[in-house]
Amino acid sequence: MKQPSLDELTAFREIAQQRSFRKAADQLGVSRSALSHVMKGLEDKMGVQLLRRTTRSVSLTEAGDRLLSGLSPLLGGLEQLLFDVGHDQQHLFGEVRINGSEAAIAYLLDKVVPTFKQRYPGIGLDLVCNGQLIDIVAQQFDAGIRLGEAVPKDMVALPLGPKWRFIAVASAQYLASHPAPVVPEDLHHHHCIRQRLPSGKRYHWEFAKNGQAVAVDVPGQLSLDNNTLMVKAAAQGLGIAYVPEGYAHALLARGQLQMVLDDWCPLESGLYLYFPRYRHMAPGLRALVDVVKERDWQ
Repeated sequence: MKQPSLDELTAFREIAQQRSFRKAADQLGVSRSALSHVMKGLEDKMGVQLLRRTTRSVSLTEAGDRLLSGLSPLLGGLEQLLFDVGHDQQHLFGEVRINGSEAAIAYLLDKVVPTFKQRYPGIGLDLVCNGQLIDIVAQQFDAGIRLGEAVPKDMVALPLGPKWRFIAVASAQYLASHPAPVVPEDLHHHHCIRQRLPSGKRYHWEFAKNGQAVAVDVPGQLSLDNNTLMVKAAAQGLGIAYVPEGYAHALLARGQLQMVLDDWCPLESGLYLYFPRYRHMAPGLRALVDVVKERDWQ
């Protein structure tokens, strides 16, 4: 059997992972006809059919499945080796586009960007704050940042920080005239600063304790779509806000806010950096992933 080339094996892996000649061709930067020719050559060399092709779908034969299972870790290791040996950190160039919420981007700026920019000064970062849960591939982002439970299942997800939680907070001024809630249902008798989601719906506050989960459609005459403004409104005595803990940390430390329902606010999954599972990773994104993986996020 004639030995397949690295280009042929790489092309096969991309087609097999994408299950689409069109998507694979886009990722590899070649035409579909050229990719089809490469695959025919690979199957001829190996003397076995690797893919089943119809006008609408691509699937693996048993032989193709075996080849993909053994090939993926080998090519992944080779790409990492070539990247490590062949790239001087000081001479990597390009740009990485990342989408996330304001809090997520702020966290990235604080915990990751300083090390990344010191190590890879030639790589630009285009960081876009967006409260909506967008399709990062369709919007041409290299990666996104979301809470763990919101990351699409077909994406690779890396922890970007420790677990965190949503907390209910109010000012001492407000609590002086409104007894603090003891259980989530008590919120029905309070002024709550409601959160409007990007979809337009209002968020139902979610609590949990000892395995019991409770979601409350809280009452309130004030609705906001920004956590920073919700914290500010709570500090002004306008009601109870329910926000990620990081937004309220400074005002809690200064005594301008107090937590309520503390035992009903458990730790949740934290932020994750995520990106397409079957995408050829550009050097800039690989460099960012390496920096993220170095951190101990416990």
